[in-house]
Amino acid sequence: MSLREHASPLRVANFRYFFLGEVVNTAGSSMSGIALAFAVLRIDDSPTALGLVVAAATVPMVAFMLIGGALADRLPRALVLRGCNLVQGVVQAIVATLVLTGVAEIWHLVALSFVTGTVFAVSYPAFHGMVPVLLSPEERKSGFLLIGQSDALLRIAGPVLSGILVATVGPGWALAVDAATYVVAAAFLSLVRLPFGERPERQTSVIGDFVVGWSFARQLGWVIPASCCALVFNALRSGSIGVLGPTIADDTIGSQGWGLAVSGQAIGLFVATLVLVKITIHRPMRVIMIGFAVMAAPMLLLGTWVNTYALVVAFFVAGAASSVLGLAWNLTVQEKVPEQMLSRIMAIDGFFSFVAMPIGQVLVGPLSAQFGIRGVELGAFAISILVMLVGLSIPAVNNLRLVGPAAKASPGEDAPAIGEPDRASDAT
Repeated sequence: MSLREHASPLRVANFRYFFLGEVVNTAGSSMSGIALAFAVLRIDDSPTALGLVVAAATVPMVAFMLIGGALADRLPRALVLRGCNLVQGVVQAIVATLVLTGVAEIWHLVALSFVTGTVFAVSYPAFHGMVPVLLSPEERKSGFLLIGQSDALLRIAGPVLSGILVATVGPGWALAVDAATYVVAAAFLSLVRLPFGERPERQTSVIGDFVVGWSFARQLGWVIPASCCALVFNALRSGSIGVLGPTIADDTIGSQGWGLAVSGQAIGLFVATLVLVKITIHRPMRVIMIGFAVMAAPMLLLGTWVNTYALVVAFFVAGAASSVLGLAWNLTVQEKVPEQMLSRIMAIDGFFSFVAMPIGQVLVGPLSAQFGIRGVELGAFAISILVMLVGLSIPAVNNLRLVGPAAKASPGEDAPAIGEPDRASDAT
């Protein structure tokens, strides 16, 4: 695939406006995490206060994700995203104002974070259902890779810029910039012109749509098993790397060494998107399961040999595996799932992925006290390998193939019709 072919999605006006909105949105979001954390710590310098604010966003995000997917499939997704960005912009503007004026209290930030998490539960599945609607099958891989490249670059530069703003003018201004990016993103999304897709299969309620979506995911045969594997792996990763990683680094390579090591992940993510342009994925679920094991490389080093440069390499490899894994999943969903079910399937994946993170973060402390920090790291690595082996042992996962745009079967052959039994799944 040539560079010109890789950039071809940008010639599609609707995708171009959607992509610009995503770039602006990600630029702001990549700054907001650091800014909000320091804003909280300036009000109450305690991990408990910061944990409350973070949890206030996580809980509704997980609780409402499945319903959010049904809502995103029920309404025009571009409209849903515009509305979510505007609400997020208003909420973040209120947060920024409270922080800048010095009147912010922890309960204010907890309440506003709850709203943010609720909105994200709707915007996440809506966003992940957009590319197959905006682009032809031949252009979708390039579209996914463009989004992946921009996200990787922004997540390298965003935290750096946020840190500078926090150190010079304060976290409130960084939050104000994030609020502005939501409004700009909504403006770009308002330029996306798509006809309202009829939904003849739409149920009388959002709950009914969710039930149909869950039934369809079970019929496919690979969605639930793959999402369960993701649940276990994300629980392991959030605890062993997100919590124990900095703890180990503090006693060994220091915060500076840890920051350098973790930056290798974003670089690996970006480099992989350049290589993936020329690679065709045929067995996506095999790629995903192997990707889980490869992404566990930092766990092995944290449990054995903590060296800054070795960890940079391990995180680089993990970032590259994450990029391959993400592309494999996106290509699978866009080929095997009909347009009217996209957001619900992505919401199921998102629910399983996000619900696991606080589980890992909570359990890792007691487990470390019982087995030692290094023991937990090595145990997490071993279980990650087990997750791969279990996933590959499931026929519906291991045997799934991508046929590509040219050879793609009819919708009736590609996936079971909504409400019909999946004969292939029964056979396995």
